[in-house]
Amino acid sequence: MMKFIKSLDWAVFTFFRVLAVGLLCLLFVLMSLNVILRFYPVFSIGWFDEIVELSFAWMVFATAAILWRGRKHPKIDFLEILLKGTRCQPVLLAVVEVINILFLSIFTYYGFMLVMTAAATSPIFKIPRKVFYVAMPTAGVYMTILSVIFLAGYLRKIVAFESTTTQPVEKSV
Repeated sequence: MMKFIKSLDWAVFTFFRVLAVGLLCLLFVLMSLNVILRFYPVFSIGWFDEIVELSFAWMVFATAAILWRGRKHPKIDFLEILLKGTRCQPVLLAVVEVINILFLSIFTYYGFMLVMTAAATSPIFKIPRKVFYVAMPTAGVYMTILSVIFLAGYLRKIVAFESTTTQPVEKSV
């Protein structure tokens, strides 16, 4: 079961990574094309805005999920470093992770509600706005699951720290 979970995590992570890099490249090409066509108006790219909007939305949330998995998101770690090696550090990290889970759960819920209520379409390609917005709950679910896994790791550290400090002392005879 654990092997399946790890391979599923790797597949989702790889999907988000390929998607983020691909969309970044697409945005670079589209922006460059837009600049060139301002000087040499060979053809019109009236669809430019909606593709950029769609690409940017998915790129941002895919990148957020990638950073979340690697724990590379910006954070203030003053207390974490100050408490390193103490029992308080995993407790602090567990509390922060519970707050993360609450935030991500709310974010995912409202992202899902936005997807469900969206009825508009893009003007040129008639892409449903749901496609634009589904990036939020998709990344939110993944980040919430990761946070639950991180929390479990912190809780294991708390228990392990406690078990190493409460072992009975052997009396020498």
